[in-house]
Amino acid sequence: MNDDYYKILRVAKTASAGEIKKAYLQSARENHPDKFKEPAEREEAGRRFQQITEAFNQLRDDKTRQEYDRSLSKVTKTPEEEGRLYFKNGELREQSGKYDNALKLYYEAMRMQPQNAEYILAAGRLMAKDKAKQRQAAELFNQAMERDPTSPEPHLELGELYSRTGMLVRAKRVYENALKQLPNHPELKRRFAKVKDK
Repeated sequence: MNDDYYKILRVAKTASAGEIKKAYLQSARENHPDKFKEPAEREEAGRRFQQITEAFNQLRDDKTRQEYDRSLSKVTKTPEEEGRLYFKNGELREQSGKYDNALKLYYEAMRMQPQNAEYILAAGRLMAKDKAKQRQAAELFNQAMERDPTSPEPHLELGELYSRTGMLVRAKRVYENALKQLPNHPELKRRFAKVKDK
């Protein structure tokens, strides 16, 4: 639907059924092909008259008008926009304690933008809260490291997960590798010192 039926009838989108009918009758009178003598004008008027009639037929019935209004409001989003929307909704669900729903939304965000480390990290953090899903969380943190090797966040999260679960050798290795890339990062240094002494 490329034509805006409201514009064709010159009415607002909030117009009542009566206003739509009145606008249609006026436009139909002004553009009726029988009013024109010249063949080119008559043809143009016929085209306009057809548009006006089509617009009126769509807008005069409540059900078809609602369907039309819905089609106008559907704006296609880019994968980035959709991913961000899923992610933001996931954050809201997580904040309200609906972790399963949040995780599904994070996965949808990841599907829309597979290279976005922020979305992968969010899903990993959520999984890390569940003892049964900690291996999957570690995989996600590793994926996030691959997507964004210069970010300290995936290293911090994975190191913390290993520390919390008693895998101190792995945690130490994670921090060591991270410090090779980010030697002056204070939190990485602090956590490395903490596991090194254990």
